[in-house]
Formats: sequence, C-alpha cells, structure tokens
Amino acid sequence: MTPFLRHIAFLLLLALSSLYALARGGRPEQIGAATLLGGAMLTVWIAPPLPLRFHRVETGILAIDLILFGMFLWLSVRTTRFWPLWIAALLGAEVLVHIGLMIAPTIIPQAYGDTLALWSWAAQMALIAATWRHRVRLTRTGADRPWKM
Repeated sequence: MTPFLRHIAFLLLLALSSLYALARGGRPEQIGAATLLGGAMLTVWIAPPLPLRFHRVETGILAIDLILFGMFLWLSVRTTRFWPLWIAALLGAEVLVHIGLMIAPTIIPQAYGDTLALWSWAAQMALIAATWRHRVRLTRTGADRPWKM
C-alpha cells in the first residue's frame, strides 16, 4: 500500500471509529473519540512537511502523544471501563518509540514513522471494540454505568 493510500485508509478509519463512538458510545467512549480525533488533527497541523518528517525526534508529535497518554490515563482512573488503559498503553508505546529515536538516532525515518502509525491504528480499533462492548452491555442489562463512585 502506498503512503498516500495508507493515509487515506487511516483517515477513513479515524472518521468511522470517531463517528461510531460519538453516536453510539457512552460518555467515556465519546471523550475517547474526541481525544483521538483532536490528537490526530493536531498532529496533522503541527507535523512538518512529509519530506522533512521523521528524520529527527518529532517533538511536536511527542508532546501531543504525551498529552493523549495523560488523557487516557486520567480516563482509565475515572471510568468503570477497562479500554482506556489499553489505549493509554498503546500511547505509551508510541512515546517509547520517540524515546527509542533519542537513544538510537540512526533509525530509518520510515521505520520511525511507520512504528508510530501502528499504535494509532490499534487505538482506533480499540475504540471501535469499546463502543461495541458498551452497546452489548446496554442491550444485556439496560444500563452501563460510566463513572466510578
């Protein structure tokens, strides 16, 4: 798959997962969707042009990843759902990729960029699964308490 097609496919997945979570999820899923969508939009806005991207540590993208990581850690502490911790772990892996480039700056730029992208795809899939599980719980019990007491 060409990089252009991969970007289009990710944008479609991002749009579908966000719309699904915003329309059919509970408040935690909606917050998660808004956070991931906002993070993706900020990343596009702050990232350098493609030919210059991923040749050094992308500090702007790292900052966004750290903020998202913190948001999902916060959400995992506040909600009754388990999935925010999974997404926080995926975002933690993204942060480790940035740190890996700091330790080994000779990493091939495409490997750096592709590895960051991998975790973003997984986070979108986790959001879809979380929203689907929310719907199952609602169908089964009629309620799905979103927040811890």
